Amino acid sequence: MSFTSLSHTAQLELLEQLTRTTLSEHYGLDGQAVQMQVQQYEDNAVWRVTPPGRASFVARVSVREGRPAHQQRSEMRWLESLAESRAVPVPGPVTTTDGCYVVPVDVPGHDEPCTLALLHWVPGTAEPPYRQPGVAEQMGTATAHLHQNVATVELSDFDRPVWDAETILLKGHAMNDPTAHQQLGPAGLEALRTVAERITPALQEGGPADRGRIHGDLHRENMISMPDSTTIGIIDFDDCGTGHFLLDIATVLGSVHRIARKEPGAYEHFAHAYLTGYTRVRPLPADFDRLLQPYLLLRDAFVLNFVTAAVPVNEAVATSWGPGRIAGIVASMQDFLAGHPYPGTLHD
Repeated sequence: MSFTSLSHTAQLELLEQLTRTTLSEHYGLDGQAVQMQVQQYEDNAVWRVTPPGRASFVARVSVREGRPAHQQRSEMRWLESLAESRAVPVPGPVTTTDGCYVVPVDVPGHDEPCTLALLHWVPGTAEPPYRQPGVAEQMGTATAHLHQNVATVELSDFDRPVWDAETILLKGHAMNDPTAHQQLGPAGLEALRTVAERITPALQEGGPADRGRIHGDLHRENMISMPDSTTIGIIDFDDCGTGHFLLDIATVLGSVHRIARKEPGAYEHFAHAYLTGYTRVRPLPADFDRLLQPYLLLRDAFVLNFVTAAVPVNEAVATSWGPGRIAGIVASMQDFLAGHPYPGTLHD
């Protein structure tokens, strides 16, 4: 039986057992004794792994079109550098007993290469309470420290995706895959194509000081309010790559706008405090005010790529939030093309 023909639950059960075996064989842990709590299963299957009497880890199995092993090793080296700097809490990698960052996992009936990476668990509370005094500034400071690492630590062999107009828009899944076109509909596809034409010139601006290693998926759910209540940690670097720092900033702002937009002034208050925290560590990228809107649109194009690719293969995405998210982004793009500011845009 092929892996893809299994139900979502059966796939997860198989992956959990394979993970337990890998933990025993490669990490010196008793895989059958650890407690495993599912955190998510979309492109990756992710568990919180807690051995008896020990601190927790994160086990991540890349299942669908995961990054190749050499790119995952680049991710782990960056996480190692960030963890050593102590500027921002991140899940530092755990190597195998013979010093490897990732381990190949043979999944029966699955024709894609799968790998497992083990990381330290970042303690704290996910999805920081953005209204709580000081939290927005802490989120900005954490983002800036992430970007500042580029200026202070050279990783010459960093081999990760480049997140720009070409990879996200022009060559993205939503723009080029027939199954994505069906989900977008003719009007949605036309809106995406027109958006790409309109914003690509702005996305090509910016010099070396505005670009470098970025998280790539820095929404609020990938931030952690640390137990000391004075620091924000950052998790889930699976989409890390190189690109304009504004993509990370727009991702944070857009994720908060989605939940704060119905409360008058809440988003604007958050954004001001977040950007204040960022600029205490490093300056904002050049032409921030003018370029924020194109990067908010680029972020949503990134989301369209992910969701339209996930819907055909992941019943959880297809039957819950996926179609609604696609429709919402398409509607926002159409409003933008009609002359309205894009959600998350800041005004003087």
